[in-house]
Amino acid sequence: MAELVVDGVVKAFGGRPVLDGLSLHVPDGRTLAIVGPSGCGKTTLLRLIAGFEVVDRGRIDIDGRPVSGPVMVPAHHRAVGYLPQDGALFPHLSVADNIGFGLGRGPERETRIDAMLELVSLDPELRGRRPDQLSGGQQQRVALARALAVRPRILLLDEPFNALDATLRDATRRAVRATLDQLAMTAIIVTHDQADASGVADAVAVVADGRVASIEATASWTAPASDVRS
Repeated sequence: MAELVVDGVVKAFGGRPVLDGLSLHVPDGRTLAIVGPSGCGKTTLLRLIAGFEVVDRGRIDIDGRPVSGPVMVPAHHRAVGYLPQDGALFPHLSVADNIGFGLGRGPERETRIDAMLELVSLDPELRGRRPDQLSGGQQQRVALARALAVRPRILLLDEPFNALDATLRDATRRAVRATLDQLAMTAIIVTHDQADASGVADAVAVVADGRVASIEATASWTAPASDVRS
């Protein structure tokens, strides 16, 4: 997997600062939840890590290798998986083709699709269905499987349970946590829901005024206290 370090990142849009020297450290194999009010820069941070946006100042390192800052590594070379709020499944493709979208052709592709279905606890009989024939929770699991199919080193999840009702939300949350634990995956989940944060993550970071205001962590979290900047 991979260690993620964000050091003093600044990002503004139209002259308005969104991130103002934000720093954080996600140890290898751990999951960090980021919470904060709307507009505090949570999604912007994910897009910077994924390589969809360019930092104005500061740097982002993955396993000690700079990917933003001194250099700009393209998104498709970062080995970062991104799961947006709505899952962004292709409505005209089957479950199998959605999961295999980023994979090549050949027998390995089908083996990988089957492995991802098993990983996220989806019945193989769903392979041929389209997204509109699935429940909301099943759609999110397909989106998760697609993000993981290409073997990312870091997984980013942006409000992944937002559109689910309470029952589906709890079941999907547990499925995501089990999947991350099984893979020992380094991950960041952005959410406004404290139950989502505590149910999935090893630590919860509160973002305010473009910086990390506090981090509440479990005993197994090993990131240094210096990640919190005043």
